[in-house]
Amino acid sequence: MTLANRIGLWSAGVAAGVILSMGAVAPAPAVVPPKNCGTMHVKGKTYNIKVDQIRCSKGRKYSRRYLKSHNRPSGYSCQDYGSETKVKFRCWDGIKEFFAIRH
Repeated sequence: MTLANRIGLWSAGVAAGVILSMGAVAPAPAVVPPKNCGTMHVKGKTYNIKVDQIRCSKGRKYSRRYLKSHNRPSGYSCQDYGSETKVKFRCWDGIKEFFAIRH
């Protein structure tokens, strides 16, 4: 086997290894910011509603209900934030999420 053949086989093996290793790694999902669903007035205060992985209409409905009575949707976990941040609350169910920001 000549030196040229060895180099050719070696480079083919390296190329195959690179291609196989690229296929073994799953691509990461794209990071997309939450959708802005507009402002909402509840109890004399203004909030900006944002949602991720749900429709704005559903997120606004859930947010209004949560802001009025702390009644969270079935299956969702919610967390209220204090006055040190502008985020009023955040509710999530897996990757589905909605939250309100004080204006």
